[in-house]
Amino acid sequence: MLIKDIMTKNPITIEAKSSVMEAERILSLNKIGRLIVVDDDDIVGILTDGDLMNNDKLNENIDKYMSEDIITIKELDTVQKAAKILSDNQIGGMPVLNNDDELVGIITADDIVYGYMKDEEELEVEKKNINPESSAIYLAMTRSREYEEYWLEKISSYGYKGAITQTGANAEKLPVKLRESTTVAAIARGVISENSREKSAVSNAVKDAYSQLALINPGLGGGFKIAVVRGPEYVSVAIFGKFGHALVDGPEQLAIGTSVI
Repeated sequence: MLIKDIMTKNPITIEAKSSVMEAERILSLNKIGRLIVVDDDDIVGILTDGDLMNNDKLNENIDKYMSEDIITIKELDTVQKAAKILSDNQIGGMPVLNNDDELVGIITADDIVYGYMKDEEELEVEKKNINPESSAIYLAMTRSREYEEYWLEKISSYGYKGAITQTGANAEKLPVKLRESTTVAAIARGVISENSREKSAVSNAVKDAYSQLALINPGLGGGFKIAVVRGPEYVSVAIFGKFGHALVDGPEQLAIGTSVI
């Protein structure tokens, strides 16, 4: 999936010399969380609603509050690349440029999440290309019990077996909790049997996915949904949720792990 397929086109911009009051009005009116700041059509900064929090100096220019550390991405880059950049830099969105370095869109963490949730018609067209990894992603990103059941049935129609669970723990216990809860759910749903070889395959897939998350936020606990999907030759695990503790509540993150059965 490419950035251009899920980005918000024609993003709303604001001039650097605009007032805080004007920025708050635009953010509120359009129900968005960030604005691209420009000066004569050049991108000079990013302004988020958090930058203006508790600010009562409404007549000041926004260039005093915007971030000038601008990270961009090209519209033909992959969604996977965008997700890594957002996660690595702990940001919620970034401008999208075309090959001529012209602003053509903005992509946010929400765009990435919703981009994976394709319309039913699109999914039917792509049904032949739905693999265990994709199925695990869709299932892990579900937001309700009803949608979980919908995707479990959908995965079954592709000829796969799936299960989903969720868990949370502190940093010390999280890796073990993830493996235990996923293995239990996989056995309960008939994704795997109770023999050691199949349980080991699921455990290895969880370990693979968790290692990706731990690279981004080492030493943190958190709460996650975990989906496991079994194809003809291997299992895939998707872990989706947030790391956090009393002082940190990071953005939602997604990681994939696979293991041969």
